[in-house]
Amino acid sequence: MTKEKHKPVSLAQIFGYALGEGAVSITMNGISNFAMLYYTQVLGLSATYAGIALSVTTLWDAVTDPVMGHITDNTRSRFGRRHPYLLWGGLALAVSFFLLWVLPGKFSSASGIFWCVLLINLVVRTAVTVFVVPYTALGFEICPDYVDRSRLQGVRYFINQVVNLVFGAFAWTLFFKDKTAADGSRIDGTLIQSNYLTMGVVLAVATFVMIVFCILSTRRHVKDSRALPMEGNTLKAFFHDLAAIFKDRIAWYVFGFFGIAQLAMLLVSQIQMFTYVHYMQFTSTEKTCVHGAGMVAFALGSLSLSRLVKRYDKKPAGYIGIAISMLGGLALFAIFSGGLLAPKTMWGTIPVATVLFGLCQGMWWGGCGILVPLALSMIADISAINQHRTGLLKDGSYSAVFSFFMKAACSVGLLITGWLVTWAGIVSGSETQTAEAARNISVMTFLSGPIIVLISFFILRKYPIDRAFMENIQAEPAADGKRSI
Repeated sequence: MTKEKHKPVSLAQIFGYALGEGAVSITMNGISNFAMLYYTQVLGLSATYAGIALSVTTLWDAVTDPVMGHITDNTRSRFGRRHPYLLWGGLALAVSFFLLWVLPGKFSSASGIFWCVLLINLVVRTAVTVFVVPYTALGFEICPDYVDRSRLQGVRYFINQVVNLVFGAFAWTLFFKDKTAADGSRIDGTLIQSNYLTMGVVLAVATFVMIVFCILSTRRHVKDSRALPMEGNTLKAFFHDLAAIFKDRIAWYVFGFFGIAQLAMLLVSQIQMFTYVHYMQFTSTEKTCVHGAGMVAFALGSLSLSRLVKRYDKKPAGYIGIAISMLGGLALFAIFSGGLLAPKTMWGTIPVATVLFGLCQGMWWGGCGILVPLALSMIADISAINQHRTGLLKDGSYSAVFSFFMKAACSVGLLITGWLVTWAGIVSGSETQTAEAARNISVMTFLSGPIIVLISFFILRKYPIDRAFMENIQAEPAADGKRSI
């Protein structure tokens, strides 16, 4: 039997779809980049309690993903399975993200701040689930080709980091400019509460705009789902659906590989902020440059994925991403913890320490930029294989279970982050930290990522799907007698 040929999806369509990831980037990276700093350094909440609040809400996000995956796969609507949730989930996400930076500051007691942080983050995370799970499944359906899936996910995460560059890296200068105190000393912009409120307003509006454009750009993919075969939105069907995915042995290789890699990324992303402020003592401009270098590198890594897959296939592309990330983290450890350079080292007028920090950190995030869209394209392949063999579309459920493992790893990482920050000796609410605490947190930043991501390599090695595997699957008769991949 001959293979079915799929017409490549235009880059314009892919970019229109990827705007939804821009909205996710604004909200999730906004929380990842600044929430821990805001809660601990401005509101005075202990790092342990901040870590618990963020961890619990991320775990809630993870647990609700499979439920949302089943719901969206079994939605009967003339507007399709995905778009109704993109609209309502997206609007809820923009509004709740704004409240995230407003409501906690209304409380003065530690317990009041903690419970407010916990509850408003639960609302945000619920909105994320309602939007992201159908959104990811829509991407699986837009690009059905083996290599094209990598292209879509690569562009998706390229947009993620471009948006993160604009609203994350440049946030240091857009929203968190340093000020000068009456005695002439510098006041770090991340310690001023009103800056976070300004950021919340701007980012919430930008989130809303991107969601609207994403919905309009993908409306051609709306398909009336009222007559399609479905298992139904019942509790029994949900558990049957979930059990089938958990029995998929091949999917477990991707869940395991990426869950471990995501834990490494989360730890680095959280504790690197403390390294910026307390160990390297970057100015707001230096924070923008260094943080932005990591985002640019991540974006370029994501954009390079389709080329790597075309030339080497998917698993070798993962090896390359892991190697680049590890090299960047270990180089930072050798240069700074090894004593080769002090944080403020200058060569003439060149801030060589800042430049090398940015380059090496860029290597870490560049490798990660390959791994994230790669893992999603792998799950899309596995979902396509399942549809070919069973006749049932479960893109939402597969993407949701993948998201569950990703967010469960984030939940664990946020909890660990709180412990690590406390263990390092960082004191909540203090404008200055001891030299020992600053050194401790920098070593954690440099080594936690490479050590953990190495574990993901050994799991990825067992992943069996490649081009030849997919060609063999295509040669099998489809469950419904039609070609599905």
